[in-house]
Amino acid sequence: MRILGIDPGLTNTGYGLIDIIDRKYRAVEGGIVRTSSDIPMEQRLFTIYSAVRDVIVEFKPDAVAIEDLHSHARFVKTAILLGHARGVAVMAAGEAGLPVFSYQPTRAKNIVTGSGKAGKDQIKMAVSTHLGSPDAAKNEHVADAFSIAICHAIMAESPAVAAIAAAAG
Repeated sequence: MRILGIDPGLTNTGYGLIDIIDRKYRAVEGGIVRTSSDIPMEQRLFTIYSAVRDVIVEFKPDAVAIEDLHSHARFVKTAILLGHARGVAVMAAGEAGLPVFSYQPTRAKNIVTGSGKAGKDQIKMAVSTHLGSPDAAKNEHVADAFSIAICHAIMAESPAVAAIAAAAG
């Protein structure tokens, strides 16, 4: 299975692709889509959408995992802008017919690092350990994207999660 993880942001949208082979995770590709605040909003959003679409076309993931909006955002305007970036990334996945799975940042941190309050360095270290590659987590945005992909991989492989989903039916 190949999973595309996305850490959405208007200025920096991180992405990380992992393959799951025999219950081991391998980094395929990671990067950042950068936009400048000097560019009109519609062009920034189109840049994010186009880049995510291009990654999907090139690497053909089976699923997309994306960081959800913080449920208790202190800065409403920032949350709205993040929602725009998140929306165009989800739209690119929808256009490709891919399932999208959302994870709260604290849940992903907890699953990947063992602590929902893990800092950026802890996330980078945990991602590098899970992927068996010290270079995979190039920076915080790529590390966060990989952590979302790893979180989904762990959740998707969990027999407990499958049993709960089946019972909910």
